[in-house]
Amino acid sequence: MRPILLSVCFCLAACGIQPAATVPPGLPANIHVDAMLESSDVTPLAVGQPAPLFQWTNADGTIGHLADYRGKRVVVNFWATWCEPCRAEMPALDAYNDRDDVVVLGINKGQDIAIITPFAQELNVSFPLISDPDGDVSIAYSARNLPTSVFIDRNGTIAAVSIGVLTEDALALQLERLP
Repeated sequence: MRPILLSVCFCLAACGIQPAATVPPGLPANIHVDAMLESSDVTPLAVGQPAPLFQWTNADGTIGHLADYRGKRVVVNFWATWCEPCRAEMPALDAYNDRDDVVVLGINKGQDIAIITPFAQELNVSFPLISDPDGDVSIAYSARNLPTSVFIDRNGTIAAVSIGVLTEDALALQLERLP
């Protein structure tokens, strides 16, 4: 049985097909796992360029895609539970999620899902928090410092990048500038 399973895994890997991520049982609906880039052809992040596309596995096992949010303004926020400035800006980000065609996606940089869930519950965060265990999405978005927020316009283009804590006023100003 084991040689057959290994053969299937090798075939999937050779075809570029990745098996679905395993979602821990009882995961809250706003916690998602295993962000990964949809293409390996990623150019350096720059304002005016298309946002690198990525996907993740939702708590219900379905796959979510950044492209699902075309037509909305998107804030991709890179954070970690140990980052105090990240913690400080979470309420402002949460206040804007699903408001006025704005979607906030929180990408956790390299931490285990077991740490993310209690953090989200403690801060009462309702916007999607997505684990990036391999860090490939964080690297593609040049998120070296935390927090980093990338603003994507309704057409999927990078409109602005903000490094450091976003206050509610700064967030509102950036969002007003998005077409």
